[in-house]
Amino acid sequence: MSKNASLCGLLLAVFLPTLAAQTPDVSGTWRLDSNTSLQWILSQERGNMHVRELSGGKVEADFTCSLNGTECKVKENGRSEKLIMYFNGAKLVEIRERGANAIEQRLTVSADGKTLTVETVPLAPYQKPETQSFHRQS
Repeated sequence: MSKNASLCGLLLAVFLPTLAAQTPDVSGTWRLDSNTSLQWILSQERGNMHVRELSGGKVEADFTCSLNGTECKVKENGRSEKLIMYFNGAKLVEIRERGANAIEQRLTVSADGKTLTVETVPLAPYQKPETQSFHRQS
């Protein structure tokens, strides 16, 4: 075994538990502050995330994706998308591709667990970034 392989193994053994400990639980029902008719229901379990998105009570999306960064195919509003999800420290990262459009969303849960901040970073130069806040419902 080379020194580099041994060093990589050692670093993973030391830092992987730290990264796992930083993974927040984003499970719950979340309502958008600026449009309370938009609701996300997130269920995180066994390395997967189940997402249900409702707008005005109508189901816009309902899918489950692995949290290990592998691609999954989903439908949102009847349109096909490719999606990957993974944790980067305390942020849940979601990259969505629909045709020529692609965005990255970074979801962060507040320290008190009541607010979910969603940063949308466009991956195309003609799109604009935005930040939205959701609040956890009881």
